Amino acid sequence: MNAESVDCLVLGAGPAGLRAAQVLAEAGREVMVLEKKATVGPKTCAGGLTAKSVSELVPLGLPLEATFASVGHVRFGGEPCTALDAELALVRTISRAALGRMQADWARAAGAEIRIGTTARGVDTDRHEVSTGGGAIRYHHLIGADGSDSAVRRALGLPSPRGCIAAEFNVPGVRLAPLRIECDEPALANGYFWVFPHADYTSIGAAALKDVIPPRRLRPYIAGRAEALGAAVDGVPFEAATLEVEYHGLHFPGGVHLAGDAAGVASSLTAEGIYAALVTGEEVARSIVERDYPAPKTRRWLRVKARHDRLMRRLRARWARTLTIGALSALVRVPPARRPLARWFVDG
Repeated sequence: MNAESVDCLVLGAGPAGLRAAQVLAEAGREVMVLEKKATVGPKTCAGGLTAKSVSELVPLGLPLEATFASVGHVRFGGEPCTALDAELALVRTISRAALGRMQADWARAAGAEIRIGTTARGVDTDRHEVSTGGGAIRYHHLIGADGSDSAVRRALGLPSPRGCIAAEFNVPGVRLAPLRIECDEPALANGYFWVFPHADYTSIGAAALKDVIPPRRLRPYIAGRAEALGAAVDGVPFEAATLEVEYHGLHFPGGVHLAGDAAGVASSLTAEGIYAALVTGEEVARSIVERDYPAPKTRRWLRVKARHDRLMRRLRARWARTLTIGALSALVRVPPARRPLARWFVDG
């Protein structure tokens, strides 16, 4: 059987893969997206769009009425939850399923082909070929946007420690307020607990480093916190996923590229990944279309990520957590400090 052939093959129909496919298709390139799941979009994720993510999505067609807006609150120590800057810390929540459907529509409208339920069983970067259950597909350019457990990343021989884990209950019919991130050093070390209200459910979850907090502790911890907030989780599915935060580059020999979680571009400190996925997906695609494209948004984000990652490494030490959390707890009580804090953690 002869292999299929396509100019640009994208593995993964998440924010990075679909944004890349849309950009390539709009530029007149032949694009095929392979998604192993039966539907596009669903993923363990609090579903928060920061202001910078919204600024990327609204021009593409995101209707703001499809989101639920909240001002982000924080708690670093024993102080009450405190609102950060109302502009920089405004977060709009949307389910990943809804975001995925929108992005898929935009990519298809641009001319991209999306094949769901199609798993990449093997990636041969020497032959420029991906094998699937339906046969082989050859490519000129391959974009690995296939999440933290990336087949493309493995084929490149890159380490894939997937050191961060996020877990959540999405409790239907409940809208808890405020939207917040809380440090809980005794239970989560340098991780954090979250409550993200949506229009018709609330995501209640936590993120932590696997080698610091055993993943098995997260379910009882989150369930206990949810019940204390009056959100019953009996019968609610528990969801968990690893995150890749170790970055080794976006462009590799043989027309191979990485974007989004597959590239490890999420912040290890905040676990923010949607914005990083959108901009790396877009700018990896633009670099295929336009030689020597400077990728300004990706470069800026990688500088932010580097700052976040440096702090996260320091926070592995208990003494550093004690000092840092104490300082942040004092700062957040000072109203003029809240906007700079929001800029550093949220806006970048």
